[in-house]
This record gives sequence, C-alpha cells and structure tokens, in this order.
Amino acid sequence: MSGGMETPGSGAPLDAGDLDSGFSTRGIFSEAMGVAPSPPAQSRQPPRRPAQQQQQQQQRTVTVDISKHGAHINRFSISGISRIRRGFLSDLLEPVFQSQTIKEAVDETREAAGKLRALGMAKAVLVEMDRSGEKEGALDVHFHCQDGSRYIIKTGVDVGDSEGTASVTGRVNNIWGGGESFEANYSRGSKTQAAFQGTLSAPLDADPRKRLEATANQAIVANRPYSSHDELRRTLGVAYKHETFGGMHELGYSLSWRDICNLGTHASPSLRRDAGHSLKSSVGYTFLRDSRDSATVPTCGSYARVGAEFAGIGGDVQFGKSHFEVQSNESLGRGYVLSSSVHGGLLWGARTSISDRFFLGGNTSVRGFEHRGIGPRDGEDSIGGDVFYAAGVSLLTPLPYVKTDALKGHLWANAGQCALLDSRGLGKPGSSPGMTGEVLRFLTSPSASVGLGLVYRHSLVRVELSCCLPIVATTTDRPKPGMNFGLGFQFL
Repeated sequence: MSGGMETPGSGAPLDAGDLDSGFSTRGIFSEAMGVAPSPPAQSRQPPRRPAQQQQQQQQRTVTVDISKHGAHINRFSISGISRIRRGFLSDLLEPVFQSQTIKEAVDETREAAGKLRALGMAKAVLVEMDRSGEKEGALDVHFHCQDGSRYIIKTGVDVGDSEGTASVTGRVNNIWGGGESFEANYSRGSKTQAAFQGTLSAPLDADPRKRLEATANQAIVANRPYSSHDELRRTLGVAYKHETFGGMHELGYSLSWRDICNLGTHASPSLRRDAGHSLKSSVGYTFLRDSRDSATVPTCGSYARVGAEFAGIGGDVQFGKSHFEVQSNESLGRGYVLSSSVHGGLLWGARTSISDRFFLGGNTSVRGFEHRGIGPRDGEDSIGGDVFYAAGVSLLTPLPYVKTDALKGHLWANAGQCALLDSRGLGKPGSSPGMTGEVLRFLTSPSASVGLGLVYRHSLVRVELSCCLPIVATTTDRPKPGMNFGLGFQFL
C-alpha cells in the first residue's frame, strides 16, 4: 500500500484504522507464512489468462494470525520533517521498540505516525516496514513524511451570546521540534471592544491527547445597555488537558485581574458597590464529552459539560462555583429531530461580584427575553445571580417543498430562573418558612416562553428566526415578544 497517510485531527482519539493508506510491509507477511518472497520480474512466468489467474489465487488463499508471529523493531529512520527533537522522538518510538509481534509492530508504528500527523509536524506519512538484514526476526521501519506547515494565519467571524466578533489568528507549529505551538488571536466585536489572547501549547509524552497549555489574555467588554459599566480583564493561566475515549478533562489555574469601570451616570448602587479592581486566584476543573454529529444543528448524539472553580488561593475574592450543561438529540425519522437540554449553576461565597455571577436570557439562552433579561436587577442594571437553571425542548421538522436538509421548521419551549443567594434574593431576612417559600417559588415558577420559526444550518453557525411568546415573566424580567433573530453555536 502506498500514498499519503490520513489520520485524525488533534481533537479526536487516534484510530489505527485511519492509517492504512500509508503503510507498506513488503515481504514481511510472506516471511510470516514461511514462503519465499515473489521472484524477480525477469524470472516470472508469462501472465496467465484471467480465469486461470483467479483460480490460482483462490487456491493460494492463506489466513495468517500475525499476532502470534514474534518480531521486534531493529532500526528506525525518518525523513521529510525539517525539525524534530531527539527526546521527543524517543518518547514517540518507545512503544514501537517494545512491540513483540508483527501485529504489535504494525499497530504501534501506525499510532506513532498518527501522532506526527495530529501534532501538525507532518501533513502525510508513509510508513515502510521491511525485514531487517542484520537480525533474524527483526524489522526495519522508515517514515517518509511530508513536512507540516510552520506558520498559519487566518481570519474569521465568530457569533454567539448575542455578539458578533471579527478576529485574526496567527499560529506557529513545531517550535522546538516536539510538536509545540504558539497561537495569538486578536478580536473586536459588538460587545468585546478589544481582546487579545496568546496560548503556548506542548504535548506530554509525545501524545497529542495530553497537553500542557499556558495562556495570557486581555479583554475589554462593554455591557451596555444591559448594565451600566464596562469591564477590563487581564488573565494568566496554565492548564493540563487530557483527552480520553470518555471525553476531555481539563485541570487549570488562573490569576485574573478585573476592573469594573466606566460606570454610567445612572449606575445602580449594587453596581457601584462592585466597581473597581479585584484579583481572582482560582483553580478549576472541566469535563467535556460531545458525541453529536453537529455542534450547531445536531440530529443525534449527546453533549455534556461539567465544571467547578474555587477562588481564594491568594487574591481578594473567595468563592466556589459549579456549572453543568447537558443536551440530548434523537432522530425520530422522516427528518424530525427531538432535542432537549438542561443548564444549571451555583455560586457561593461571603460576597460575590458581578464579574463572577450567572446571567440568563437571550436568543441563544432562554428565547423570548432580552439578553440578560431574566434574573436580579437593580434599577435598569442586570446584576446577575448566584444560582440559575434553564431547560429547553425543541422539535426540528422538515419543510414542504424544501429539498435541502439545511433548512428546518422549529417548535420550541424554554424555561429558566436566576436568583441571588443573599438578602436581595433567596436569603431575604425572615423566618424559615418565608425563606422556604422563596426557594419554592424559585424552583416551581420559572420564566417561560414558547415559539416557532425556522432554523438554518450554515457551515459555520446556526441561524434562527423565531416568533416568540413569553408566557411567564417576573416583575424584573425583560420579555421580548415577536420576531427574534438568533445567530450562534450553542442554543438552549
């Protein structure tokens, strides 16, 4: 076999089955069967007629269990990669040289070639394996590589959370010959006035599924007209990411300096109390599993994301925070798809800040309400909540006279609630029965809306046009009935 090797990207587990197109074994299997390799071309018999040739092939069919034939790697060589570190190569080839059978040798060399491809060090890899001329039962392996791209520059447009953002990204691959990369991103948007992020990433044990990342970012976010302030954030962080067949695990530490600034003339007392500088030092863990066939308009599969953060290791804020998102999608046949999702979160601490709270409402959240239109308010300012939940169910339907699957009809229902835990919310002073009543109302009386419309699956984003009808709203909510337009990646 020959040709360029196709392997999975860095975001998916490596699969040996994806590597077959780049593997050459020459006479190894002939040796395993105890027969001599094919004779040279000049000594072969004249070609037979097709019927005779087919009959002879059928008679010579032999099943060989290569897992029982002992073999080990004697020598390895590689060509085509301009930069590769010796220590990285040792980690990459350690499982290869530990193989004891032909099957193990084939599988481990496929895996090693796939890692080079996943790390961007090679665009394609042809693995050539042959009998060693030095030792009996030994194999020689050579990787013929097409060198990966060192520099990548791209531009793009991101949408989500009722914001559109234009960005430019530059990336340098394989910096020190071990699959390391550095990526810098600059973006400007309708709410994010300016944002910069730099990320240095390096694989551990030459494995693209285990990575150590260091990040630095700065963002200026304008929160008007939902809340009368801007926020400046500067953050340094390190994280360990490990992808398994069960999902992605991320454990990290971050140090974040926040500044609530540029308060409006009518800013509320709650917002003025949170104004100024704060320093957050926190550790966090996130688990992510995604088996959907599409991130924007899935027709099957599920999505789960669970995270926790603890702040107070230094800095001047102390809190614990947890959140989760769960989504399920099921095809009902004939183009109908039923989707359901549940989100929730809890923030607890002696004194929480607007920078850390949850917000609810909007075209990608609980539809039929303004962005940040559900939950606590002080005057005209949305100040966020310490606890929230949201749930949604939707049915995608085929449209008559529409042949494309990209455009669907959409029926949906959303509900959710957001509240503070202090005296302004669920912790209002009073007797225990009164507090129990507040919690009961929070759990049993969510803000809710229903609607119908259209969903279009673009190659980059999900586009929604919905007729929304809020059916339950509190005095502090901001309902938004009528036609609403939504653009983003993740919807409730």
